[in-house]
Amino acid sequence: MQHRLVWSMVLTVAAAALAGCGETRPEGYYDVAPQAALARLRQADIIGFRDARQCGMLISFRQLEDASGIISWDVSSNDVPVAGFSLKVTPSGQGSVIAIGVLTGPNGAEVYDGEQHYTHPALMQPLRPSLRELVDAAIEKRPYDWHRLPQPLNTDELCGSERQNLEAGGAVYSIDDPQGMPHADAEAARSLGETLSVERDGIPRSITSWGK
Repeated sequence: MQHRLVWSMVLTVAAAALAGCGETRPEGYYDVAPQAALARLRQADIIGFRDARQCGMLISFRQLEDASGIISWDVSSNDVPVAGFSLKVTPSGQGSVIAIGVLTGPNGAEVYDGEQHYTHPALMQPLRPSLRELVDAAIEKRPYDWHRLPQPLNTDELCGSERQNLEAGGAVYSIDDPQGMPHADAEAARSLGETLSVERDGIPRSITSWGK
């Protein structure tokens, strides 16, 4: 099944209308020139985003940029893909429209859209509002601020539980542990030579596999 990147819908407004006083601007519009917007997005506070939105599993981000200026991040844990998203800058009037693209999962829905279940959740749901704050923070040259996010902050009870464990005692769980098994128990079982059956959520491996 081909996976595709879903871009946020942008309102159709003529660029010339942006110059008019009081005219409605497109969704995702920023009063920053495209090259300046790209430069700021390259410096986006991805660490602040990770710290604010991760569950209880250690995750890493790989940043990429293609020739058209689309900046993307692959998100993984122990080299297993868990999420992915992109930011696309398009000139609009005197500024830019920045669209958010989110990886789709095996069921055709965007990952972490607020309605998904994962055996090993990596990020709080819904993802899109938290990515818009990532863009806002980058364009405004400030740190990521989860206080600016709308409710609900998280719709995944398992993610919330694992994050509480992380915050309370630094306990992390691993993508290589069976669902619901504490990491210490999984490590103990492995030390005794037990073979553990580990579920996978089927997230595509790389951004290069995404359709556009």
